[in-house]
Amino acid sequence: MSVRYRLLRSGELDQTLVEAWRGVQSGNAVFASPYFCPEFTQAVGKVRDDVRVVVIENDGRIAGFFPHQHSFPRMGRPVAGPLSDYHGVIAGQECNWSLDEMLSSAGLSVWAFDHLVVNSTQFEPYVTTRAASPQIDLAAGYEGYVQACRAAGSRYIPKAEGLARKLEREQGKLTFKLHDAGNTLEQVLSWKSAQYLRSGIVDVFASRWTRELLQNLSRIDTPDFAGVCSGLRAGDRLIAAHVGMRSRHVLHYWFPAYDPEFAKYSTGIILLLRIAEAAAALGVRLLDLGKGDEQYKERLMSRAVELREGAVELPSLLSNARRLRRSAEARAARGGFGTILGLPLRALRRFERLRKFR
Repeated sequence: MSVRYRLLRSGELDQTLVEAWRGVQSGNAVFASPYFCPEFTQAVGKVRDDVRVVVIENDGRIAGFFPHQHSFPRMGRPVAGPLSDYHGVIAGQECNWSLDEMLSSAGLSVWAFDHLVVNSTQFEPYVTTRAASPQIDLAAGYEGYVQACRAAGSRYIPKAEGLARKLEREQGKLTFKLHDAGNTLEQVLSWKSAQYLRSGIVDVFASRWTRELLQNLSRIDTPDFAGVCSGLRAGDRLIAAHVGMRSRHVLHYWFPAYDPEFAKYSTGIILLLRIAEAAAALGVRLLDLGKGDEQYKERLMSRAVELREGAVELPSLLSNARRLRRSAEARAARGGFGTILGLPLRALRRFERLRKFR
């Protein structure tokens, strides 16, 4: 079988390629997330100029896609970098491809991943950590999910429902929209930036492209892919909101935020349950909560999918430098003379966290 790799910019994806992409995606349940939709890669490509796609052809037939970001020098990252909760090579089990050849065709020496779906054994030698993304199974509808939670002995949902009734009595009638136009998106960005500032972590939305990406996604609404901007109001006041996206059958819970003044009512949980109920009514079968060990995810999840972390490193000066850096970090962690390295390494890690959003 002949295997060919074509490297394209995201803007060069024509309708034929998009339809082929969607065909590969729909034929493999592991790629059901909206992160694997061609629209997501195209949307990121409109706000960043480093988005590329390797098209894999088997005997002249389009068989797979590898979307990625290419940064200097020969360093690859998932599309949207730190904002990506799912990534990988979008190809069926029958697709013939080589990891080394594919990365070489992309001009990459390194491709780092931290939310890799399990669909190929080719990445296994490079995996350093395994994690999981909690999910809410809505295949039996929202009521089916609630009944399953109650049958398992969970009281978390009834408690949230009680807080919603209390909130309504004390603050005004609750209203919810799965996709809420108006100032909802800007309010989410404002709340999240304030939250990042309080937590002392990098503000995701301090970069122009991240804000533009969410703004652009919120305007997409097709059966196969859509931005989702949900709002929960008490009376006329927006008290909790969420920005995410959905594919045909999966809604990804991405950036939730709420007014701290209403924290005692657990408005974030109330909002999440309203999203699950409304999404299930539209035919969404899975609400993905994203990787993380937050308590609410543990209590509301009904299943999880395993993800991988690591980096593919082909022989190069870049991969050699990364190995030297890891060796220095290991010495610093052991203490002794190595602790001298600790301060510059911490500064370097912070610089890299900031650089990921550039």
